[in-house]
Amino acid sequence: MKTLRRLLLLGLVLAGLARLPFRGVDLAKLIPVKTVIVTRSGDSYAVDVGAGVRGVGKTLSGALADLRASVSGEIFFPTAEQVIVAGPDPEPLETVRAVAEEPAFRPAAAVYLSPEPELDPASVEAYLHNRTAEATVMAVRADLRAARQPRIPLLLAHNGGYRIAEPESR
Repeated sequence: MKTLRRLLLLGLVLAGLARLPFRGVDLAKLIPVKTVIVTRSGDSYAVDVGAGVRGVGKTLSGALADLRASVSGEIFFPTAEQVIVAGPDPEPLETVRAVAEEPAFRPAAAVYLSPEPELDPASVEAYLHNRTAEATVMAVRADLRAARQPRIPLLLAHNGGYRIAEPESR
């Protein structure tokens, strides 16, 4: 009798698992990204991951959805090592907040601010390779939720390359 109950319970569990919305992913179609550049102009966001792949939307999530729709594979954001909030944004803290709250970005990804209007993700990735930043998506999120000003390093153009400047203390 116990064996029959265990088999019935196992059958119910397996039947329940069969109804879950599992989604298979073809690994050959994954497009891993290392650097994500987020810019905001007026009331729209743009996301650039290099190789001409760009998305635009009214929200950051909308821009990411547009970016995903513009490629034949599947953009894989968990490999992103850095997210740069770039351009002459009059209110960069709003864009930083959107980046920190975006679930697509991995919590350990470094966050940088840059006043530069045009950044090339490949050259930024090469410069930031093997550099660590204390400002991560998770740390910035924690600072914002605690109503603290996050200390985000600045990525500046310098002599044809880049340099990192520490943020001013507030």
